[in-house]
Amino acid sequence: MLHTYKFYYSRSLLRFVVALISILPFSVFAAITMQDAVKMAIQHDPWLEGSQLQERALRATSKGVNVLPDPMLSMGLLNLPSDGFAFDQEPMTQMKVGLAQTFPRGDSLAIRQQQLDYQADQHPYQREDRKAKIRVTVSQLWLDALKADLTIRLIERDRGLFEQLVDIVKASYSSAQGNTRQQDVISAQLELARLDDRLTAVNSQRDTALMNLSEWLSLEALQAVSATFAENTSLPIVPDLADNIQLLLQRTDNMGLIQLLTQHPAILSIEQSAKAGETAVKLAKQKYKPQWGVNASYAYRDDDPLGKSRANFFSIGITVDIPIFGHTQQDSEVAASRLSAQAIETDKRLLQQRMLSQMLSLYQQEVRFEQRIAGFQLSILPQIQEQADASLSAYTTDDGDFSEVMRARIGQLNAHIDLIHIQIEKLKTRMQLGYFFAGHTNSYDRGEY
Repeated sequence: MLHTYKFYYSRSLLRFVVALISILPFSVFAAITMQDAVKMAIQHDPWLEGSQLQERALRATSKGVNVLPDPMLSMGLLNLPSDGFAFDQEPMTQMKVGLAQTFPRGDSLAIRQQQLDYQADQHPYQREDRKAKIRVTVSQLWLDALKADLTIRLIERDRGLFEQLVDIVKASYSSAQGNTRQQDVISAQLELARLDDRLTAVNSQRDTALMNLSEWLSLEALQAVSATFAENTSLPIVPDLADNIQLLLQRTDNMGLIQLLTQHPAILSIEQSAKAGETAVKLAKQKYKPQWGVNASYAYRDDDPLGKSRANFFSIGITVDIPIFGHTQQDSEVAASRLSAQAIETDKRLLQQRMLSQMLSLYQQEVRFEQRIAGFQLSILPQIQEQADASLSAYTTDDGDFSEVMRARIGQLNAHIDLIHIQIEKLKTRMQLGYFFAGHTNSYDRGEY
């Protein structure tokens, strides 16, 4: 029941946002670039703000942790006689004030402070990694919306041609000229209906992509995105990888790529976590050391009943607890801390291997996309154009079938749509690849989206 409610709520919210975007005039909002959308998403990401607050909390805790515990003040009335409760009756009756101070084991305070500093140092790297992931996510969603928008443009552009073909075949069939059959009329109308259905489906994909962008952008920014698509039909320019990175990828230089990955924010964050783990081992080892304490007291005695003065007492001493019987517990804590630190190092190696595998796979995908784009532009599209022209020419001279004309035109439209999809997927792959080289990419060209 709850799942069904959430489903219909999400669908209703999607329709509301998309409808609101569609009724607002594009002229109200200036067009923005994909880079602008990424910047907006980063500026308004609550996770980044939360990370900053957590870092500040850790640093504040770190400042206060390297402080001795508060001294203990004690006051007492000692050896008061029970037969009369007179303060001056017995010579051992006294008013005592004492002060005691304990000292933590070894360097545990300084080590704990260092551990908190390392934990705080993770957050700047985590924020940089988050920003890199936002760049990928927002650009992917942008490109999904752009792919749908460009597909809509292609379909709407060719829809007029298909309408003309329907009118031509109807006129030809009505006048009984040529070899036009009723089947050709029905086929032409069916293809036009399928084209309309396809247009509806792509519009739905575009609406979904914009809805997904709404997680990262405000309503005004979404309207600006729509204005951008309305004014600009070109593909965005994504940042190129540095020449040395391109060379490493071409050579499949695993060692060189791993060396670059050592500067990735995700890896640097794990390294800070590993340092915190190492300090945890040091902190556990401090429990082998004794804990010292010092105490001092002053005792006041009243004069005796005859008025003779009595000396007051001053005492000073030290305390120490010697960790003799807790070795098993201490050994276990040290071993657990050491194993946790080793596990973090293992996580680091696994992350490096996974990132290396992903980047090499993405690079190969990008190379294949480039090959396919070249094949479409140099071979497939020209040949499809020739085929479409030839089929239309044959039909107009009563030497061809109308169904061939429709298939050729549909094939031509599909080829242009396929090319757009391949180009978009190549750009998405480049953005994914750029994540692994955060800080090593060239900047965006201004004015492009």
